[in-house]
Amino acid sequence: MNNARSVPPLRRTPDQILGPFYPLNSIADRTGDLTGSPGRPERASGEILLVKGRVLSSTGRPIAGARLEVWQANSAGKYRHPSDTTSEPLDPNFDGFAVLLTDQEGGYSFRTVKPGGYRTPHGDLRPPHIHFIVDFGVDRLITQMYFAGEQQNLTDRWLLAAPHPDLLIATIDGQAHGPWPASRWPRW
Repeated sequence: MNNARSVPPLRRTPDQILGPFYPLNSIADRTGDLTGSPGRPERASGEILLVKGRVLSSTGRPIAGARLEVWQANSAGKYRHPSDTTSEPLDPNFDGFAVLLTDQEGGYSFRTVKPGGYRTPHGDLRPPHIHFIVDFGVDRLITQMYFAGEQQNLTDRWLLAAPHPDLLIATIDGQAHGPWPASRWPRW
């Protein structure tokens, strides 16, 4: 008789829209630090975060070598994209696009600024969020990470349309090591 307890599969992080501001810049940051740009001495404006997470299979097995594309608006809510015609200023020290690979434990981390929310051309007010494309094997996930406690989370149509919106919301841990708080998003 097998005494091992059956562990229920992990819930998959919900898919989200790709969005209208997928980066056109083919030069992505590969250092894991979006708070600075090569050749620019200044740091990006805004609250600096360390975003950490893991890519896991539905059984909890770490996915090593998964490719993550990450992009976001700057702290004022402006994307570095020609279709973003809002009046918010671009941050000359923030490109907002990175490509990362997970480590042997499925882990990843990157430094960035907390993105600002913004109004869409349709009048919706989007909460702060970070876009992700995660490619692993034959599987691909397009999703977004939101931040706990944001008022706009309560009305965002894309977050509320998710089957499990709670899986898309990260908490900011002010007790992280280093001079920046960490955003924890436990699994895909």
